[in-house]
Amino acid sequence: MEEYGLGPNGGLVAATDMIKDVVEDVSQDIEDFTPDICIVDTPGQMELFAFRNIGAEVAERLTDADKGLVYLFDAGFCRDPLNYVMNMYLSSAINVRFQMPQFQVFSKVDLLRPQELEGMMSWAEDPDVLREAVETRLSGMNKEMSEDMLEIVERMGVEFNPIAVSSKTQDGFHVLYSELQRVFTGGERFTP
Repeated sequence: MEEYGLGPNGGLVAATDMIKDVVEDVSQDIEDFTPDICIVDTPGQMELFAFRNIGAEVAERLTDADKGLVYLFDAGFCRDPLNYVMNMYLSSAINVRFQMPQFQVFSKVDLLRPQELEGMMSWAEDPDVLREAVETRLSGMNKEMSEDMLEIVERMGVEFNPIAVSSKTQDGFHVLYSELQRVFTGGERFTP
């Protein structure tokens, strides 16, 4: 920000745009390391990375290997049906933007009570259960917006099969790994 005379927003945009200057270096590092799987964490501000050309450009240039997207649903935030539906909507938009396999992940599930996680998983398994939660737990504009977003998500046809994970307890990572194997290798082991 100081070097270019930018404010906070301009600094974030400039820093995100500068990622393209290091893509080849990161790509070479990945190739040299020869991992079975490489997960690249991108800037959390979706509008800076996912909805600008830089995101798709980085995804395309990063490696020639098969690629996918992991969309993180903050589990604590998504206990509320409005926030859950908004994340479904954003995940769908990113899926359409990138046109790559997408894996939805509930992160930080260790912070939820078991019945909260069960409820969220039931929303994913049965859209009618989610619609009922929207109907009974939301009102006014929040209810209307959620219903509209759900309709759009359904029209986009993005499937939601979230995987519950916790970096604290390591729960769910074997499921995520298995799903990555299923999509990228037909269930066979990864090989460098």
